[in-house]
Amino acid sequence: MPVPSYGALPLSQLFCLVRIMQVLSMIIVIGLSSNFISLIVSVGIEPPQEFVGTLSVTCIATLYVLVSIAFYWSEANLGLFVMAGIDSLLLIAFIVVAVTVGKPLSFLNCYVIDKAASSQVEAQSAYAFTTAVANNLNAIGSKLNVAVWAGATKANCFQSKTIWGLSIALCILFTTSCVLLPTLFYKNKKANAPKSVDV
Repeated sequence: MPVPSYGALPLSQLFCLVRIMQVLSMIIVIGLSSNFISLIVSVGIEPPQEFVGTLSVTCIATLYVLVSIAFYWSEANLGLFVMAGIDSLLLIAFIVVAVTVGKPLSFLNCYVIDKAASSQVEAQSAYAFTTAVANNLNAIGSKLNVAVWAGATKANCFQSKTIWGLSIALCILFTTSCVLLPTLFYKNKKANAPKSVDV
């Protein structure tokens, strides 16, 4: 089935590419966030709100994007404006996600986590993490900061930074789709306008 042209085939194809990249990014974010939350919940501690919020926003956005692809393919002309509005709301949501997740993670250096300056510093870090987990274990409403979990191991750090990076990428992708949708509406309107006949 060919891509609907909407009067500007290259822009329409670019929009389809953006949608595919959005879906792939969101699936990765959902997988990493749910894995991270499951690891935290398995030790009996309430997961950080940043990751719960990220998972919620991403699941809703993925559902919308998958449904919007069908509307786009059925050449819903006025629907392009509705999709542009919803895309702009999701853009705002992902900006909030990127800022909230990025604030505690921006200072973490994943490459030095397992390379402590000395064994004494490494022991102090391990003791601080273990104490924080033990103090919050199975206590209702107890929380640990995102930076505590992300800084515990190098794998956690890279997973957290990947979630943050993909949130930033989703901001760029939703900005692109917010620009493309109204443009396609006007291009389609111009292409389908009745041509005046000179007599």
